[in-house]
Parts: sequence; C-alpha cells; structure tokens
Amino acid sequence: MKSSIKYAMIAAAAIFCIASCTTENNKDYINLSVEAYTFSYTGEDSITVTVNTNAGEWTATTNNDFIQIGEKTDNSVVISVLPNTTDEQLSGTVNFTAGTATATFIVTQLESMFRSSYRQFDNKSMGVMSRNGRYYAYVTVYSPDGTNFDDQCYIVDFLTGEETEFALEKPGQGVGYYDSVQAISDDGKTLILGNTLAVLTELYVNGERISVSCEPGYSNPYLQNMSADGSVIVGAVTDDNADFYFVAPSVWINGEQTILSTPEYNALGQELACGVYLRGCSDDGSIIFGSEWDTYGLVYYKNDSMYNIGVDNSEVSGNEVVTIPYLEASFFNISPNGKYIVCNYRENGAEYPFRVNTETGQFSYLSAGSGCAAATVDDNGLVFGYTPVMNAMSGVILDFDAQTQESLSDWMKRVKGIEITNDRWINQISTNGKAMAGVDVDVTPLGIQNRCWYCVVE
Repeated sequence: MKSSIKYAMIAAAAIFCIASCTTENNKDYINLSVEAYTFSYTGEDSITVTVNTNAGEWTATTNNDFIQIGEKTDNSVVISVLPNTTDEQLSGTVNFTAGTATATFIVTQLESMFRSSYRQFDNKSMGVMSRNGRYYAYVTVYSPDGTNFDDQCYIVDFLTGEETEFALEKPGQGVGYYDSVQAISDDGKTLILGNTLAVLTELYVNGERISVSCEPGYSNPYLQNMSADGSVIVGAVTDDNADFYFVAPSVWINGEQTILSTPEYNALGQELACGVYLRGCSDDGSIIFGSEWDTYGLVYYKNDSMYNIGVDNSEVSGNEVVTIPYLEASFFNISPNGKYIVCNYRENGAEYPFRVNTETGQFSYLSAGSGCAAATVDDNGLVFGYTPVMNAMSGVILDFDAQTQESLSDWMKRVKGIEITNDRWINQISTNGKAMAGVDVDVTPLGIQNRCWYCVVE
C-alpha cells in the first residue's frame, strides 16, 4: 500500500472572548484574556493566559491531573496538558482567585487520535478488531516456519504499538483447535475464539477460558459476537427439548442467559424447523441480528420486539422462490449504532445488497449493485461490500441514497486520501469510522488465499 496521507493535526480551537467584568463599587475583580482552550491529544501545545486584577496577588489551581500549570509571572501563566492516550475527550478547569474575585478557565483536550497505519496479517486465520479500532486479535494456525501448530492468540494494540500473545487452552482437541477470533472487547480483555469446522466457540477473559452457562433444557452454547464492552454476548444454544435439532437465539448479559423469541415461520412462510442463530449486535448490545436457519431469512431484535424481515419480504410463486432477503453467516452486518443492518436480496436469480433501517422499519435493495454482496455498514448507512458474490475478489462501496456503487480503491483515494489495490474488501468499521479491517484476496499458484488487513486513517 502506498500512503499519501496528509497528517493533519486537528487544530487547537481556541479562543473566546475576554471576560467583561467591571469594577463597580471597587469590588475585587479578575479578568482572563482567554476563558477556554481546546488542546490536541499530543500534549505538545500550550497557551499563555494573561490575568488582569485589582486585588494584587492571584493564584491559579486545578484539580485535574492532566492539566499542567507552568511558568507564572505577575500578570500571566502558561497552561498546558499531558498527552491524552485514552479514547475519551478530557475536560477540566483552572480556577483563578484574587481577593474575593474568581474566574474559571475551561480546558478541553481531544481524544487520542490513532496514527495513520496499515498492517497485513500473514496468517490463514480470520482476525477481528475491537469496535473502537484500538485492538486487533488473531490466532496463528502454523508456527513461523510453517511446520507445526503453535496455538497462540495475538493481540495488537495500535495505540501503544504493543503486541501480546498467550497460549490457548485446547479442551481435549489437540493442536490447531482454534482457527479464528470472532470478537474482542474495547479493552482488549474479552475474546470469542472459534473453530469453524467443529462449529465450536470459547470465551476467553484475560487470557483464561471461561465456561458459559445455559438455562436448564439448553446446551452447547455457540457464541458469535459481543457488545463493545463485552457485557453482552450473542449466539445460540441447542434446545434439548425439541424433537429434532433446533437452535434457540441466546443472549448473555453479564453472564446471565436469556433465550429470545423465535419466529413461527421461515422466510418462505413455512413453519420454522431449525431455529435462529444470532450473529451480531450494535455497539451497546441493544439491537441484535441473526438469521433463521431454514432459509437464512434476516431476523433482528430491538426494544424487546422481534422483526422477521425474511418472511415479510419474500415472494413464492408455486414451488419457486421469486424473491427473498437472506443473511448468511457474517458477524459485521450492523452499523455501530445499530441503525442499519445489511444483507443480500435474491430476485429471479440475481443478487442485490439489501439494507434495513431499524429506526424507521424501512428497507430497500440497491438495483445498481447487482452481483455485489453487503459486508458491513457505517452509522450513515454507507455500505461496504464485495463482488462477485461467490468469490469476493474486489471491494465496493454501495451508496443506497444515491443508488450508486464505487470501487473500494477509488473511494479510499477520494475520501481517505490513500491508495490501495482493489483486490481487497472491508468487513469491519470502527465506531468512529477511522479504523477499517477486511480481507485481501491473494491469487497464488496454490489457489486463492485470504489474508486479513487493518488500516487506520486520520
């Protein structure tokens, strides 16, 4: 990847009016030349505040650890801040006192801005980034020399540059048990790891495998995704009381399980036979989506209500399915705020990206996106996908509002200012929209290889 990123520090917005205190009745007063200032996250900038008072000696104090009060003269003081390494904007005050008069200087410091960066992961497992874009986690299938399984989980911290690893427990399965990381929390401590072929998943917290409980009558928890803080986990469990194999949609909130309702019918209007798998949720865990396992019809849950999008929007003529929206096994088909969910739509043999607005209940498909599949969507409803549907060779950007599509490489250059090849696509978007992760399609003599990549753009 060639980078033409222009590193632009967010300008420290400053500058407000001078206080308009008066000297009526000879009362003490204190005026500041500047009443507020916004510092960058780097901690490299400072500001000199001029003080005008009739009360002689004056003081400047703060109760905020990140604020630094520097050189002081008879009529001025330098104020600065420490570097902000958090993902939160910081706020505080400097309090000025002279005699009986007081004045307040308001300090704001921008959140840590991730440095523009790119990394390609040369391994055969599928990795995942945290929703805040800070962490990326993956497991290795082979040791560096390519000969033996090493069963290590790696967590990359793009804020500090650190990379940690820990050995994975293998519950009676031998080496090579895990082949993917499906989710990692924003603090980098909670992970869901999976074995795709065995259709098994495990929960890890602080590097230790944690047992997930089930209500009586249910078993085999299959964990799929989690909220940003890891407190809400979504997936499915086997209904042991069913006469045949049936999975129930399941949510664990702070370790407590709840079984969600199941649609009566699948997307073809037939009695549901196999149940529902939950696939993901919004950042806060309040909106959850999945698919019924008969026909992959989209199902989502919001405010204790279930919405069976498949059965409401399919059409059958005789024994032939004419149209059907369907959601295949994907973890990232929801926007961070939960407003949008994307899947695909089949109509008379053609496939189109399909988008649902969970706030309005409206849905539509993109006629200009024939042959494209939707992978993920941002808070503004912009859809990131790939084409063709079956082979996922190129990335595309799908604008439902304008009813247009654009190649990923063109969009990245036009919007983000970086150049990438178009043999890659995006399936994960961070909450703030700056971090993106996806898959690079590499055609080799051994066949098509899919490698994960991660990019942050200021």
